[in-house]
Amino acid sequence: MAGETKSNRAEAEFKAAARRVFARQGYAPTKITDITTEAGRAAGGIYRYFESKAAVLKALADDFIAALHERVAGSAGHAHAMTTAEHVREHVEAYWKTYREFLPEMIAIYQASMSDPVFAGIWGDMRDRDIAIWSAHFRELRAHHGKSVEDAPRIALMTRSLLEQHCYTVMLGAEVGDNGGRDDAEIEALARFVYGGALA
Repeated sequence: MAGETKSNRAEAEFKAAARRVFARQGYAPTKITDITTEAGRAAGGIYRYFESKAAVLKALADDFIAALHERVAGSAGHAHAMTTAEHVREHVEAYWKTYREFLPEMIAIYQASMSDPVFAGIWGDMRDRDIAIWSAHFRELRAHHGKSVEDAPRIALMTRSLLEQHCYTVMLGAEVGDNGGRDDAEIEALARFVYGGALA
């Protein structure tokens, strides 16, 4: 048990170090040794947990998805329901706040996906998982309001694309946790846009 705790702690330290390095200098120029130095650990130790820099970032991406879905599930205790404008706002807020919380890795993954097929795949997997969830929500929302559900997948793709690009544009260059007083206004505007578009 003690060994497992120590192992989990080491893995968490490597991931935390990677976040700091990615935030400071970006993904592309970062080397594995930058991460291990930042973590204050021997260079070879990281390979017990991650086979490459890409694997570290993939683990951080998985953490983002898990945190996002946990935040949505706990937002109002309605088990991911989406039948009202408030439900839509809660889902938009969950995405926005989780993106900001995981800003270093989200920026790194997005930028890496433009030139690296591995990260194009990682980014695509993240989007596909999220689009599937949004699609199910929009089916529920549109059915609740007597609308056809056939367009739900298309609306889900548009919504996910809007959210990821808007978050990237607004937050690029910001410090983790720095909202500049804009978060509530951005969330409200996005939620109104998504709700109106989903029922158009």
